[in-house]
Amino acid sequence: MMDLDDLRIIVWNERESGKLSEIPGDLFRTAKLSLDELYDEINRIHDPFSEESAVLQDRFQAIKETLNAIIKIRLKKILRLAEAQNEAEYSDKEELKLMLPAERAMFDAVCREIAACREGLLEGTEREFTPPAPVEDEPVFFAGEGERSAPVAAAAADADTALVLIRAEVPEFMGLDGRTYALETEDIVTLPKENADVLCGRNIALNIRLIK
Repeated sequence: MMDLDDLRIIVWNERESGKLSEIPGDLFRTAKLSLDELYDEINRIHDPFSEESAVLQDRFQAIKETLNAIIKIRLKKILRLAEAQNEAEYSDKEELKLMLPAERAMFDAVCREIAACREGLLEGTEREFTPPAPVEDEPVFFAGEGERSAPVAAAAADADTALVLIRAEVPEFMGLDGRTYALETEDIVTLPKENADVLCGRNIALNIRLIK
């Protein structure tokens, strides 16, 4: 079972260090197995409102939130590294070695996009940008009024998520997973796929496609 304290130590190391810290290569694979085990345990409990169920649900949510914190901090560092490489045409090879395969794939893709954007601007052939559509007053994300989503239901929804980079501020809303979100520009967050699709369709978010 995944040790939550170990995850919190990783978060602390990432926040304290200006560079990427070394993390186990199988960290997220192990975490996924632990979450699957917890989810099965929760479903085996007949009373979802029992104290035992509440403890397991709290642990499930704590692990997910801590993993998302690790991802968010590391991705921001990787985006800065990509920008620095394109500015100075230099990479810290030791820091590149600390990237997980999925992170390195994103780093390479971002570097290519930055280079293509710069070249297009200099040559006057830049791609046209569509500004984000204004967020209307009516709710974009639907959830039952007055209903409180149980963590077990939220866990099921988490099976289909998307990692996105927020390009424009989004007022507070309730996602399809029952969680409340208030997003700011340059936030990197995991959202239910349906919510992410709405934001990406309006050019408010960019799907990073890091995690499947």
